[in-house]
Amino acid sequence: MAATNIEKLQQHTKEIYEIMFRAQSSFKIVDYLYRERDGLAIEIINTSQFLKYTAETHWRIYVIELAKLFAPRKSEHYNLHHFIEKFKPGMEYSISEIDADVIEKWEQLVDGEKTKINNLLQQRDKLYGHTDKDRHLVANILTFEDARKLIMIVKQVVAEIYDAVLGQSISLDPIGEPLEDLKRIICTLVDAKKQMYNDYSAVCKHCGIDPGELDIPQ
Repeated sequence: MAATNIEKLQQHTKEIYEIMFRAQSSFKIVDYLYRERDGLAIEIINTSQFLKYTAETHWRIYVIELAKLFAPRKSEHYNLHHFIEKFKPGMEYSISEIDADVIEKWEQLVDGEKTKINNLLQQRDKLYGHTDKDRHLVANILTFEDARKLIMIVKQVVAEIYDAVLGQSISLDPIGEPLEDLKRIICTLVDAKKQMYNDYSAVCKHCGIDPGELDIPQ
């Protein structure tokens, strides 16, 4: 491959990675708000309209960003279908390090998730990219594991290109993602609520009242 095409491939792959990273960062926030929590964090999240809105907004970002990579349309410059085609013999990114077996493996990964991808694109086209009048007919069938798997497909393709073609490693889960700040915020809220309950309990006990009778957590 000519040096200019190597540079173009590196930039193209980097841009796909950045789209994937935005989708992944938003997905991690949604996953955390709906699943990775316990104790007082559940109470805080379930009673916060802001956090509910945050989860909905980041699911929207996940759908919109990842759809850019899976929509099989030429108008979607970064779609994986078109990107993988470029590695075939005679095409722009054709190179010995990415042979027919690798290309076939990538295509099978994408084709194997066709039903999930179609649903992702329906959500983007009818719910989030536009507001269609028949949007109520579009149901999200993606489980959290389905959503994570679509991200993993992109990560695998990107990692293999960086390793085999560019001779570089790339961090696919970098430190300092937005989720870490969200966790710290919720942790602070949990600590504040614990202190509040402790203060209530102390007052109750001082007045000879059993905190349990008032449903104050111990």
